[in-house]
Amino acid sequence: MYFAVMKITFDGGEASGSRKDLMAIVEKIRARHRVCAMPCSTSEDDGEAAIAVTSLANSEESLSRQLDAISKLCEEAGIGRIASERTLLDHLDSFGDDDEDGEGREEETDCEDDSDHHEDDADQDEDPDSGGGSRH
Repeated sequence: MYFAVMKITFDGGEASGSRKDLMAIVEKIRARHRVCAMPCSTSEDDGEAAIAVTSLANSEESLSRQLDAISKLCEEAGIGRIASERTLLDHLDSFGDDDEDGEGREEETDCEDDSDHHEDDADQDEDPDSGGGSRH
């Protein structure tokens, strides 16, 4: 399963970029594609008009096709020329790859037995020069 987050910023010269205009294109995107979309800045408030789009898909190819279709829809919507498009596209399993010790995600979500965590905190308080304490 792949995920994508895309920010589309419209050219300030051509785009009106009002919240009403951005909500209209967001509603069109939502109606034609199964995605989450929201205005993330307006030219009225922030000086630039931009929307954010997030999506999930089974393959990277289908997700890329969907994002391309959304970009094309934005270009044809009449809000203005797309000034920039930033996309983060990755596999959902990539979230667990950064854990070197293999227990990072479990530690963050494990709330059932807090006694181990309190003992570790006490060890860290006793030895402040150890650079963060050691795990037992």
